[in-house]
Amino acid sequence: MPLDLFRNLYVRQLKADVAANLPRYAERKPWAGVVPKGADPIRLPSALEPAVPLELELPARDDLKDFENSKLVHQAFPNLTPLQARDPRLWTRLTHVECWAYMRKRWDAGRHAGDPGKATRYVLQHYFVPQAQSRALLRNGVGRLWWYAHLTHDPARADPYDLTAVLLSYLDIAQQLLERNMGRAPHVRTGFLDFLRGNGGRLGATAERRRKSIRDLAKMLNLRGGVTLLDCLGKTDVVAMLDAELRLGQSV
Repeated sequence: MPLDLFRNLYVRQLKADVAANLPRYAERKPWAGVVPKGADPIRLPSALEPAVPLELELPARDDLKDFENSKLVHQAFPNLTPLQARDPRLWTRLTHVECWAYMRKRWDAGRHAGDPGKATRYVLQHYFVPQAQSRALLRNGVGRLWWYAHLTHDPARADPYDLTAVLLSYLDIAQQLLERNMGRAPHVRTGFLDFLRGNGGRLGATAERRRKSIRDLAKMLNLRGGVTLLDCLGKTDVVAMLDAELRLGQSV
């Protein structure tokens, strides 16, 4: 069945009412999208139809299920265009209706119950797309899942989601890579993730050391992007730069 989008006016209304609706974000069942009697229509028919059911896996303790759910959302909308994937009406609908149980578990606003202002900002960031920027899309609770897979999916590989798994193997990787300008270049993304996959043992013996190594590598590439046009470099050049930087860091 094709998916109805929320109308722009309704999305704006929901955003404006977040502070007043904070208690509703703790409810077990979806409440948004119910049309009061006599109210204007809040849904807009679309041709988007999920190819597979949007039954996202719920996080369990430290297992956030980001990789599994990234694959699922991407497989549900395999033909979604980047333009369509920037539409706040789609992601606001999914976070408030179809993926409500997942959102309540993964992005529980109750963790900021003691600070209404912080809770409001948290809901705006993860349940909506507050700005038309790439960073905002990568923070929406469901939109981020589709974009993670879209930006790393490679049908030429034996496992098309091979690099998606690398991207989501540590929380820092997606932020360090995709929220920087360098992440817009496909060969930079591919080179960075392939390097991490093949050199995991060199990143450090502890989780903290591995996170630092990943941050340092991303910072180096981003700084190089300020003086070198990364788009003009090939994947092998990117990998060579990362290898040299890692060797340098280990020798200090």
